[in-house]
Amino acid sequence: MTLKIMNLFGEQVTLQPRVELYSVTDFMGRELPGLAIVLDEVTGSPDGLEEYAFLTVSFGEFISIKNSAYIDTNNCPFAEQLLSQGIAEPTGLYKTSGFCQYPLWIFKKDFLTEIGGENYQEYLRSFEGYFKAREGACDDGEDQ
Repeated sequence: MTLKIMNLFGEQVTLQPRVELYSVTDFMGRELPGLAIVLDEVTGSPDGLEEYAFLTVSFGEFISIKNSAYIDTNNCPFAEQLLSQGIAEPTGLYKTSGFCQYPLWIFKKDFLTEIGGENYQEYLRSFEGYFKAREGACDDGEDQ
C-alpha cells in the first residue's frame, strides 16, 4: 500500500506505511506494546525506501481504544492529507503537550492488517489479552 501527500514545497511524495510498536504502560505499570505508524518514502535509491516520518507519537501510556494512536501533527503537518485517504477516523480527542495538540485517530482494521504484519498481530494479541485478563480479575464469582 502506498499513500501520496504534497510536501511543504508542493512536491508529491509517495509514502509506504508500516506498523511498529512502542513500549507503553498501563496505570498499574504493566508494559504493553503500543501502536506506531512509520512512513517510508518510496525513492529511486537502490534500497527503494527511506524513513520519512513517524506519523504517531507515544506518551508512554496505554490507550484503551483499539487500533488508536496519537498523531504527531507537530512533525507531520501533512497528516490531514492521510486522513482524507481513508486510513483512519478522528476521535475528537486530543493530548496536549507543550504548545502542541495531538489528535487521537482510530486506524481502520483493513489498513493495519495490510501494513502491519507480525507487529500488528502482536499488538492485537496483547490488546485483546489485556482485556480478557481484566475481565477475569473483575469477576469475583458471586451473583449479585
